[in-house]
Amino acid sequence: MMKPKHSSWLSLLALIALGLPCSALEQRRFQNADKTKSFQATLVDYNEAGKTVTVTLENGKTSKFSIDLLSPEDQKYVEAQSDVLAVSRSIEVTFTETKGETTRTKSGLVRSSTTPTHYKIMVYNRSDKVVENLKVNYSYYYCLGSSSATGPRHTPQVKTGTLVYPKLFGKYNETRETAKIDLIRASKKGVAPPVPSGGGAAGGG
Repeated sequence: MMKPKHSSWLSLLALIALGLPCSALEQRRFQNADKTKSFQATLVDYNEAGKTVTVTLENGKTSKFSIDLLSPEDQKYVEAQSDVLAVSRSIEVTFTETKGETTRTKSGLVRSSTTPTHYKIMVYNRSDKVVENLKVNYSYYYCLGSSSATGPRHTPQVKTGTLVYPKLFGKYNETRETAKIDLIRASKKGVAPPVPSGGGAAGGG
């Protein structure tokens, strides 16, 4: 009996979501108190009681320091964003994977199954304030490759997108859906050896 040869292809899916108001907290140039040095960063937190500022630098690292180390103009900027920062801390983002109906096809020796998949992203505003133009950036991270030891190596893939929530009232949640991506699994079976005269059988499936 023929031993089938399998070559399985599988796309794997993951997602990361980040919610922030569209017009606020973008990367900007900050200066020190005497304006002799500057750096690019994104404001992520301000502790009014402790007068400390937290920023994310260009290299992705987080830095925390006293607001007095910034120029007067930058200090005003930080203080003006205190309400936005408070609201951002009140935003909760959750996502749920949703799969559609699987379709199966056959072309020659290759059989494939395709499952459309996407995420439902729910944003909840825990604060009492209305949040406008909330933006959620998401990324699909998945691999394309073979489960066979002799098959092609996995190739990382990424697909990005953005969802905008125009107005999110306090103590309210809203759900939107990401773009769909297909999860594909395919298998290929070898060809049976010649059948002796008198009959025989070949594997299938």
